Amino acid sequence: MILPAIGYHLVIDKQTLFWVKKQPQKNYCGLTTILFNFNEMIKIPIHHIAVSNKYARNQRIKRQRIVWGHCLFSCLLFLLFLPSPVFPYDSSADGYKKYINRLETQFSHYGWTDIKPGAISWEYHRTTKNKNPLIFTTFGSNTGNCVLFIGCVHGDELSTVYLMFKLAHYIKDNPALFKDKCIVIAPLINPDGFLSATQTRVNANGIDINRNFPTKDWQINAIRKWIARGKTRRYYPGTKPASEQETQFQLALIKRFKPQKILSIHSPLNFFDYDGPSSDLNSFQQWLEKISKETNYPWKKFGYYPGSLVTMPVMNAKYLL
Repeated sequence: MILPAIGYHLVIDKQTLFWVKKQPQKNYCGLTTILFNFNEMIKIPIHHIAVSNKYARNQRIKRQRIVWGHCLFSCLLFLLFLPSPVFPYDSSADGYKKYINRLETQFSHYGWTDIKPGAISWEYHRTTKNKNPLIFTTFGSNTGNCVLFIGCVHGDELSTVYLMFKLAHYIKDNPALFKDKCIVIAPLINPDGFLSATQTRVNANGIDINRNFPTKDWQINAIRKWIARGKTRRYYPGTKPASEQETQFQLALIKRFKPQKILSIHSPLNFFDYDGPSSDLNSFQQWLEKISKETNYPWKKFGYYPGSLVTMPVMNAKYLL
């Protein structure tokens, strides 16, 4: 049904709806009067209007269904391509068990018979490209001044894996020493690189995890410096910051536990390295000097690169075995 154009007025009389042509307005003493020309009327039966209203209502329902359908389809696509679920994985699941068994086999191959990955209660919420769980565990109060230990950011730094699992065993076996502490251990940041046929520094996507953090200078300098260094694949930062599950995993740990100190274990340069801002730099430096003397390991500032963890706004020390 086509309704009249502008210039007609609506009048209803019993069972008939009229569109009456409106004459120009006239003003009498400040009052506006509208005259109607009933000689130029368009009669529309009421039942036609009812049919029209029913048609409009059906169209509205149809549009709502289309909108809801698009929303549902978008949600399904989001869940399908979501890189990691927002809920914890079941530690009894087959994938997790296979991962732990594979770690135990690998450790046995290296002669690390004194550490048992399955003996620690691990938590994980995401997996890598190769579906390996990114595990971590917590000890103590889990509140307050937390310390985050990170191992095997680079898959070919094998000694860091052993040290982190050994530390987890020690704290588990001596809970009284750490009951008032907050300790978080993520022993194997790059399982894809560690479990590959030949251990690799980079992850399964060929990206150096310690060049992939969303630092302030990433967009400007990450790719540029990588190219300047000869485009070495071992140091490739990726096409955008925080693109990797392993990077997002570390960022999630930092956000959740808000650690005051992060100790990221690397190898094989044999010294302590401090980087990153600190509101209590003097005491932290004194602590490093003390540890350095006790262990006979030197400490120094090794420097940093765009996209590396050391440029994140936390107190950060690297222990390079």
